[in-house]
Order: sequence, then structure tokens, then C-alpha cells
Amino acid sequence: MRKLFQSFIIIFFLFKCLFSQSFHINYEELGDNCFYNLDYEKSFEMYEKGLKNNPDDYNLNWKMARLLVNLGEVPGNEKKNYFSEAEKYANKSIKLNPNRSEGYTFKSAAIGNLAFYSGNKEKIIAANTMIMLLKKAIQINPKDHIAYSILGSIERMLAGISWFERTIGKIIYSISIPEGSYNDAIKYFLKAIEIDNKLIRHHYELGLTYFDMKEYQKAKNEFEKALKCPIQLKADYRRLELIKEKLNIISNR
Repeated sequence: MRKLFQSFIIIFFLFKCLFSQSFHINYEELGDNCFYNLDYEKSFEMYEKGLKNNPDDYNLNWKMARLLVNLGEVPGNEKKNYFSEAEKYANKSIKLNPNRSEGYTFKSAAIGNLAFYSGNKEKIIAANTMIMLLKKAIQINPKDHIAYSILGSIERMLAGISWFERTIGKIIYSISIPEGSYNDAIKYFLKAIEIDNKLIRHHYELGLTYFDMKEYQKAKNEFEKALKCPIQLKADYRRLELIKEKLNIISNR
């Protein structure tokens, strides 16, 4: 009888172990798979469940920030609250681990998108804040291609501001507009492409920079490279439409 009881105990614990292992769910991995399959809603659900179990998980926090930024960048889906929530998750990820770059990068992305809902003075402040965050991200992780790409976009935007607009802006808002440089923008985009040459955004933004500089053949080359890249983000569909429009303009020059 004693041996039989011991056998039951062993079987019970074996079943308990098997049961607990079979029902262990990796919500981060499930969320990642949904994100890369462009199912953002399901990805949100998985990350949210993961955060309920472990609210102080660094990866879940920055990945939720990334997801919310991408949700808000889907054409027709733009909502300010996506970006404000993204900034909250990015802030928490920075607090949890200030020695990783992702929190700084996606906080910058959230701030940049929120700036579209703000006045001109707030846009200038946002640009300064973004530059600081992105340079911090790159200092921590020189392989953060997203940080290089966003920094390139800021440089391109600032380079397009005329001397007159810059002077008037300083008079009206009592704040200096950061200097921008097309050459620096190109440098940042090329660095991003060196790290990851399959992301449509990098080639698209570099193409826009050459287009703004009226270097149309170089712009065409980058746009055509972008067309050959796989779609990795929902916003890529809109980028591809805009690329075709730019190529049409170049071909009709």
C-alpha cells in the first residue's frame, strides 16, 4: 500500500510538471509573431496580457511602445492617444533599463508623431528633445538603425527650413530652431541602411532627401531599392504609394 501511495505521488507531480509546462505562454514571443505578421491588434492583445503578468518587463514595455507608434502611423488610423500611450511605455522602459537604446528611440518616435498635433513652438521643442534622445540611443547602441533613420528624417526636415523662416521663428517663439543638414541626413540614412538594408523606410527617406536636393537620379535609385524591399510595417503600404508618385514625377521631368 505504501509503494502504491508513493507511485501515485510521483505520477501526480509528473502530471503537475507536464501541465504547468504545457500551459506556459510566452506572450512576448506571441506578440512579436503577430507584429511581424502585421496583425497589430492581436499583437497588442498579447503584449497587454504579458504586461499584466509582468508589468516591469523591459522588452514588453518598449515593444508595446513600438507597436503603438506603428498603430498610429497606419494611414486612416492616426490617433493622438496611440502616441501618448507609446510615450508612457517608452518612459517606463527607460526607467526600467536606462542602458538599453529602444526606450529612447521609441520615445523619440512617439514625440515626433505627437508634434503633428502641437503648435510650431512645441514642434521646435520636440525636435530638440528627439535629437537628444536619438543621440543617446546611438551612444548606447551604435547598431540602432531605427534611431539613425529617425535622426536622418529630423535633419532633412530642419534642412528644408529657410533662413527667413528660421529668423522669424526665433523672433516669434523666442527659441532657436535647430540647424539641419542634408549631408548629415544622408550620412544617417546610409548608416541605417548599412545596418539593415531591407527596411523600406530607410531607402524611402534617403530618396526624399535626394529629391529635396534635386538629385533626382540618386532619389530614383533609392526609391527603386525601396520597392524591392519586403513589407515589414503596415505604414510601408502608404510609403510604396508615395514612392510611385515620386518616381512618376521624376520620369516626367
